[in-house]
Amino acid sequence: MTITLRCPVCHEPLAQSLPSSGSGLGCSQNHQFDQARQGYFNLLPGHKKRSKNPGDDKTMVQARTRFLDKGYYQPVADSLAGILSRLSESIENPLSILDAGCGEGYYTERLQQTFPDASVAGIDISKPAIMACCKRSKAIQWLVGSVNDIPVKDQELDVIVSVFSRCDWHEFARLLKPGGHLLVLAPGEQHLLGLRQVIYETVRPYPVDKLLEQLPEHFSLTETLPVQGDMQLNSTDDIMDLLAMTPHYWHVKPSQKEKLANLGALQCSFDMKLYVIQRA
Repeated sequence: MTITLRCPVCHEPLAQSLPSSGSGLGCSQNHQFDQARQGYFNLLPGHKKRSKNPGDDKTMVQARTRFLDKGYYQPVADSLAGILSRLSESIENPLSILDAGCGEGYYTERLQQTFPDASVAGIDISKPAIMACCKRSKAIQWLVGSVNDIPVKDQELDVIVSVFSRCDWHEFARLLKPGGHLLVLAPGEQHLLGLRQVIYETVRPYPVDKLLEQLPEHFSLTETLPVQGDMQLNSTDDIMDLLAMTPHYWHVKPSQKEKLANLGALQCSFDMKLYVIQRA
């Protein structure tokens, strides 16, 4: 099964438009979208881009792929899969799940493996990220698109997952079925403290729970779970990959980057918060 999409131009339903090839989508207004040879659909119209190549670039995507594939964040994926397994007991199967801001697809793939009968889609504004996703799984709908205008029909989803990505409450409310759940993973106060202590003279705690101030009245927080663990990075490559997959990569000075590059090992912890939010 697949998640029902809508046209990013006119918002009419999208359906297979090329029955002979099975590789295209179209709507009643004759907007057509071809499937890329890698398997994804680009549903981000050019006039809705804020830059020529929005989102993470190829360097960041490759660094994240290498780092995550070594299992450093496996406890994080386990936490997401575990809480969703518990929630699924009260949801009529099969599930429909969207990873909004899926990056290179590490967590999306884990959820699909945990729920092989579910309809699972991942969307990200970065084309290099979605191209990397296609190498992970052919069982997932991969989409280039914006979380501010998600090309999925109204009330189509049981679960939306947002990992270190922007939350668009209006869109999420539109997409979730009544009683549907949103799983938001965000940094805790001490996230990647070991890394930040090396590159910054002064390290401030991350602000937490800010998203709770933005919750619309038709969303309610049902649970907050800590997701924490220690990592021992024993190579310069892994240390630099960790830096490259974070926003710090764009803000550090060359001298700070060199300081990290000269390390042969780094003890670093991850500190995250998993918010379980339900739509009324």
